[in-house]
Amino acid sequence: MEPKEPLSLSRYLCLQASYAIFGVLLLYASGLPFLVLAIAQQTDHLPGLDDGRTFYKFMFPLGVPDDISETTSSTNLIGIDYLSIAIPAFVLSVVWEHVIIFGILPPAHRPLHVARVADSMTSVGLGVLQILFAQVLFLQWFEPLYDAVYDNIRITDAFSDEKNPRNWWLCLFFADFLYYWFHRLSHEISWMWTTHVVHHSSEEYNLTTALRQPALDFLAPSFIVSNMLGALIFPFDLFTAHTTFNLLYQFWIHTQLVPPLPLVETIFNTPSLHKIHHARNIRALGKNYGAIFSMWDRMFGTFEPEIREEDLEPLFYGVVPQLKSYNMWYANTHHFYHMLFVQTNWHGIATPFKHWTPKDTQGCPKLGSKMNPLKKFDPQPPSSAWKAYAVTQFMINLLSVGAYLQDAALAGEIQSYAGLEEMDKFWFDSMLAFGISAMVLWAFCNVSSIMTLGVKGTTSTRGSILRGEGLRHGVFAGLPLVAGVVKAGTATGQGLMYFAAAYAALAVIMLWFVRNEPERGGGGGGDEAGKDLVVALMAEERGEERGKEREELEVAKWTWYGASKYR
Repeated sequence: MEPKEPLSLSRYLCLQASYAIFGVLLLYASGLPFLVLAIAQQTDHLPGLDDGRTFYKFMFPLGVPDDISETTSSTNLIGIDYLSIAIPAFVLSVVWEHVIIFGILPPAHRPLHVARVADSMTSVGLGVLQILFAQVLFLQWFEPLYDAVYDNIRITDAFSDEKNPRNWWLCLFFADFLYYWFHRLSHEISWMWTTHVVHHSSEEYNLTTALRQPALDFLAPSFIVSNMLGALIFPFDLFTAHTTFNLLYQFWIHTQLVPPLPLVETIFNTPSLHKIHHARNIRALGKNYGAIFSMWDRMFGTFEPEIREEDLEPLFYGVVPQLKSYNMWYANTHHFYHMLFVQTNWHGIATPFKHWTPKDTQGCPKLGSKMNPLKKFDPQPPSSAWKAYAVTQFMINLLSVGAYLQDAALAGEIQSYAGLEEMDKFWFDSMLAFGISAMVLWAFCNVSSIMTLGVKGTTSTRGSILRGEGLRHGVFAGLPLVAGVVKAGTATGQGLMYFAAAYAALAVIMLWFVRNEPERGGGGGGDEAGKDLVVALMAEERGEERGKEREELEVAKWTWYGASKYR
């Protein structure tokens, strides 16, 4: 392979400064405030709000949480919503990662796998849907079950003090230990894979992949495996704080911009180790399940470093076989279908607790084979106008959801405007979240249909999408219009009617524009994404050519999409 050209001094300095900024953003996104505040409190160095305003502004640049009190003794660090606080850092980290890769690094220095618009939108959209579905409170049985176990059958009260340093650190390690086994079983048991497959379905590896989370986790037993043993020992608030930190920590390990850190990897999980976990190379399957600590993988025989002298094959990401879809509902449901209607033919009633492949399966197809290809699923919309329209609709819905989630009082205002003050707030908030989730899912699914127009096996056409989008925009404009007409005499009612008219006019203009844009072909096709590089590596480093690989499994075994899924 030809050596890369060295960077110019100015670009090198710019790159180092960019990496420094990236590192700071990752620290904030990955739970730094949670860890620093906890250690400060445990060592009696946590100041009150009056004495430590500068400290708290540094910890929380966008606003100090209300939980921080004027005196140290009354500050409840466990009650702070660290996940919501980290969201701006998530966004800035994702943006800055793209700036480094596409704006600062020359093409020859970029990672083999770089972000693609449709894939990134799918990852972010799946994260948004998870957040929205979590607002549908009547679907969330996790906390009531945890509290019931803790209140009735806990084995000790010795760890009930949330501020006790011993309890805090024991809970940290125990939550991570349980996560290791939850994560490992999610790759081995079909029922748990139904939701975890969502996270692994991207063929890229960047910070948006960390946001690719399941919306239907309430239909799987994952919470029982990852939390119920904790309920025997720790109160819900303490254990949940650590599962949140566990989740935040895993954000920074979903990037290719951090090199291997062998010394750190002795104890902690890193991007280098987690890249292996997401890869579909044979040596990477079933490896590196840890979240914060890598020691669990070392203890239980699942540790695999990124760099091995005897294996120079680049990493390729995703599931086997490929998802071949950007549809977010399909990403959340396809393995449920496989488990219920395909796998039962092989394993019968034991299906949910078995691996999802046939009984006589012998290993996973090699990288580069038909079922584990190098070529990515990368269809293109039929024109630049269609692509611009899809991205615009995605961003409109994304920003609308962000506004809804940031305004804590909005649900109450809607309830009051609708005259439903007598309705229980629990049920109103749940139904409102369910309705918003359905509307956003509708929009996201239409966007994904645009991005895959013309792909073999899809049923959407330009005409069907135009009709579907017309109907969707009609509903989206009709709801505020009706709400405005009901109270036309008020300023709010008139504002809603003006909004509905403006939205409808803008939708008509956009649909007219894409309807009259000439096609360029679009549809199928894909990205070889490094296939030539793989061949070159094999030929140069191993002195052998990569021939056409023989399929290891008969295609006839694999009925419907997910039948041969290994990851």
